[in-house]
Order: sequence, then C-alpha cells, then structure tokens
Amino acid sequence: MIRTRKLLVSSAILASALLALNIAASHADSGDQKCDKSKKHASFDGRHGFSEGRFLEHKLRPLNLSAEQQAQVKQIVEKQKPVFAEKRQAVHDSYKALAAASRSESYDEKNVQQLAGQQAKIQADLIVLRTNTIHEVYKVLTPEQQQKWAEYQSKVKARRADKA
Repeated sequence: MIRTRKLLVSSAILASALLALNIAASHADSGDQKCDKSKKHASFDGRHGFSEGRFLEHKLRPLNLSAEQQAQVKQIVEKQKPVFAEKRQAVHDSYKALAAASRSESYDEKNVQQLAGQQAKIQADLIVLRTNTIHEVYKVLTPEQQQKWAEYQSKVKARRADKA
C-alpha cells in the first residue's frame, strides 16, 4: 500500500513537473499576446488541462468510475479551479517578467534571481496543489480502482523508460 502511494505521488509530481515545463515552453516567447486556446499547450486535447478536469478525466477513464464517484471528482476539480487559474496566471506573468528582464538594456542579475525564485515557488505551489487534488481523487477510488490506477501508472512509467 505504501509502495502504491509512493508510486502515485511520484507519478503526480512527474506529471506536474512536465506540465509546468510545457507551460514554460508555451509561454516563454508569448510577449503580451493572449493565450490562443486553439493551440495544444499545457493541456490534454487542446484544453487547459488539469484545472479543467480533462487531465483527470483522461487518466480516470479506464477505472470506470460510478456516477457518484464522477460527481465527487467533478466537485474536487471545481473546488480547485479558481486556485489553479490564479497560479497559472502567476506562472504566465512570471515568464513575461523574466522575458522582459532578459531583454532589458540594464540587465540586473539579482532581479532575475528574485524573479526565478518567485517562479520556482509558484511552480512548487502548483505541484503541491495538483498532488493534493490527485490525492483527494485517489481517496474516492475503491481499493480495486486504486490497484488498477497503480498498474496503469506502472505501465506508463515503463513506456517512458523504453523511450529514454
């Protein structure tokens, strides 16, 4: 059971880190443009991913959740949406500030260090928020579904290892 939880937590952290990197790559050169929601970035299937519930919906589909479980998961995700939106905006603003600092005539490395520290804190907050959300959803699952989830995560990990 402890091994399963460790696997779940490490999978959530890895997924969160990859999502944060995807956000970084998507928004690093965006300048003052608004997000083009038709592009696939930081998301699953062209939507704004985790906070919209699409990430979890995709990951939970093989578990055949009951209607009650689906409602509980939706409630968990809905509760987290405003916080995710706020953190995503903070990440976006942080990337814009770093991009502006890198193009500044009077480059200030201390300012860049401070901005990078703020960005790291925001991303760490997002990882914790995602992990907490996944844990709440995990508690909704039956023991059989939890086992199926762990097996699924092991398969995903093995596929990633094969690609490396």
